[in-house]
Formats: sequence, structure tokens, C-alpha cells
Amino acid sequence: MVVSGIILLLPGLCAVLFGGISISESGRIESDIAPLVFLGVVVGIGGVVLIWAAIKGRKAPAHPGTQP
Repeated sequence: MVVSGIILLLPGLCAVLFGGISISESGRIESDIAPLVFLGVVVGIGGVVLIWAAIKGRKAPAHPGTQP
């Protein structure tokens, strides 16, 4: 799950990069690239959530002897 999350971080990184380049050139995000930047950021957030869930889910159960 962590590897999948890291892979999902790449579109978010690219979206931030292209959005930053667009802002630095024209002072705002161009309307034709804005949906792609938004989509990339959303996918990147999904990657962060996936990594968080993978790390959070690795903890041992509180009472290992009570499992069937």
C-alpha cells in the first residue's frame, strides 16, 4: 500500500510543479490547465491518505489473545 501511495504522489507533485510554473509566468493558473492541476492534487491527496492508512494499519491489535 505504501508503494501505491508513493506512486499516487507523483501526479500531485507534477500538478504542483505545473501550477507553480503557470503562476510564475502569468500570475494565475491558466483556465485550460486548472482542471488538470486540480485532478493531480486530488490524486496526490489520495496517495497521502493511502500511505497514512498503510502506516496506521500496521499496528498490532490491543489484545492478540482474544482473536479466534
